Amino acid sequence: MQTIGFIGLGTMGLPMVRNLLKAGFPVHVVSRSRGPIDTAISLGAFEAANPRELAERVDILLTCLPLPATIDEVYFGANGILEADLRNKLVVDHSTVSPLTNQRCLEAISEKGGSFMDAPLSGGPMGAEAGTLAIMCGGKKSDYDRALPVLQAMGKHLFHIGEVGSGSFVKLMNNYLIGVHTAALAETFTLATKAGVDTRLMQEVIAVSTGDSKMLHRIVPLVHQRDFAPRFSNELLHKDMKIATDLAATYGIEMPINQLAEQMYALAKEKYPKEDMAALFKIYEEKNGVVVQAPLNV
Repeated sequence: MQTIGFIGLGTMGLPMVRNLLKAGFPVHVVSRSRGPIDTAISLGAFEAANPRELAERVDILLTCLPLPATIDEVYFGANGILEADLRNKLVVDHSTVSPLTNQRCLEAISEKGGSFMDAPLSGGPMGAEAGTLAIMCGGKKSDYDRALPVLQAMGKHLFHIGEVGSGSFVKLMNNYLIGVHTAALAETFTLATKAGVDTRLMQEVIAVSTGDSKMLHRIVPLVHQRDFAPRFSNELLHKDMKIATDLAATYGIEMPINQLAEQMYALAKEKYPKEDMAALFKIYEEKNGVVVQAPLNV
């Protein structure tokens, strides 16, 4: 059984490590925060001092990081992954970043004798806990096959999309749709509230009609409960939508709907950066003087 390294024990990373340990993999970890490290150690993981040391201990190294700047630090910084001997190592990045960032990592890791694959995730913290994540992979088929037993410990829906960067591309398009769907829900439920319609009943109707979507089931109950705890923050979703806009410009494709939704998420990021993306509703509510919530007698 291959030894696994994991960098980034956030709301996604820590439950993924838990599932790797349950599957019997030896797991070594690095993270910024002491609390998740202590939790991982209590579950049977081993701590490394820094990404370089971790990379030299393991066969397959997984990273799950929030921002491109964090990728720069962990991969290219002092005591980073690229300071290690990477011969025969496979590095798999679960972060949501631009395919251009993936290419940069691929080139640098290949020069050090290692292999690289992008493998972004969908399913949120609940999917990470349950081990039912969708994982979309870009890289050589041989690298995907090597990583498959590891991925199967964390995910249920596994896809080899194509070359490095293709997994990230598909993930960014998924998150583009998340943002657009959520913005559309915010508009429709704000309008319904203004018109005096019972939005709980409207949710039930849409759920069995052609306007149904996964975001209806994820977002609207949170808004009705006024629960904006950070599952997937406005800050992170805006980052992904901005990357999608930049990719469209790179390929000469117009995406006006994404641009409009991105503008709304820029406002949500400014005012409610750490709150869940459902807090986009508050931007629409504040503009229109209403609050979308379930009737008090329900």
